[in-house]
Amino acid sequence: MDDEQRPINLPVKAQKFVDRRKRPNWIVRIVSVIAVLGWAGVVAAFLLIDRASPAQENFITRFLQVNVASYWNTSLLRWAFAATLVSVVACILGMILNVAFHRRKTDKYSKLLITITAVSIVVVVFFLLNFAAYL
Repeated sequence: MDDEQRPINLPVKAQKFVDRRKRPNWIVRIVSVIAVLGWAGVVAAFLLIDRASPAQENFITRFLQVNVASYWNTSLLRWAFAATLVSVVACILGMILNVAFHRRKTDKYSKLLITITAVSIVVVVFFLLNFAAYL
């Protein structure tokens, strides 16, 4: 039998996928909360780094002959490093949960969690390269 003479196989009517979930999965919600906590940790670390940095000399301090501290506040640097480490650990746990429960076609990887994990790791490397003596 030639290919032209074979009957055409018509596709069986595709069944519609019905998602019976009424709201997001509890794992999806936990991953979202972990991502938000990760961002909060990194923002807290940036704020603590800003407060820990020495004051900059400006026109007014020179004019009034005010001595400006030229040292970093090491206790705030330690707290900032701790906040960043907590953020990294939480984000890695969130990524593990996200990968472990990624079963359905409609499940997605959290781009927010991947981004904050990368940012947190970069901040930890920044700390280790620049402030290792203070930690």
